[in-house]
Amino acid sequence: PTAPTAPTTPTAPSARSASRWPLTEAQAGLWYAQQLAPDNPGFNTAHALWIDGPLDVTAFTRAADQAVHESQSLWLAMRDTDRGPEQWLAEDRIPWLQSVDLSGHDDPRAAARADMQRDLDTPIAPARDRFALQRLYRLGPQAFVWYQRAHHLTTDGYGMALWTTRVGELYAAAVL
Repeated sequence: PTAPTAPTTPTAPSARSASRWPLTEAQAGLWYAQQLAPDNPGFNTAHALWIDGPLDVTAFTRAADQAVHESQSLWLAMRDTDRGPEQWLAEDRIPWLQSVDLSGHDDPRAAARADMQRDLDTPIAPARDRFALQRLYRLGPQAFVWYQRAHHLTTDGYGMALWTTRVGELYAAAVL
C-alpha cells in the first residue's frame, strides 16, 4: 500500500519535527521496561472494529488518515542519547491507513484475525520501529475490519478509543 499525501491542516510539521524533548516520567518507565524485555509485545495495545454493511472506503480512508495526522502522539520517534531518551515528531512515522484485501481467502475473518494477532504479538523496538499502524481489511463486498495498534509509549486504551471516535466523527461528517 502507498501512503497518501497528508490532509491539509493548519499545522507546520516540519518546524515541529526539528524539536526534540525528553520523555515524560511515564514514558521513561515504559522505555526502560521495553529495554529490559525487548521481546515482550505486551506494550502494544490494539482495537479492531468489525464493519458489516456498506462502507465508503474512500471517505473512510480520508477520515482515518486525517485522524492520525491530528493525533501527533501516533507519529512520535524516539532514541536514546547521552542525556537519556528523547522524542520528536517524525512525518515518516505517521500510520496512514493500509488497505488489505482478504476477500479471496477461504475464511477472510480468520485470515484477518491471524494477521492482527501476528502484528499484536510482534514486539516494537522503540528506537527503530513505528509505534502505530492501522489497517482496513476487506473481507467481502460489505464486510470489513478496521485494525489499530499502538505502543503504550504513544497512547493507552483511552487514547485508542479517542482515535476510534475521531475517525467515526470525520467519516460521519463526510458521508451524512
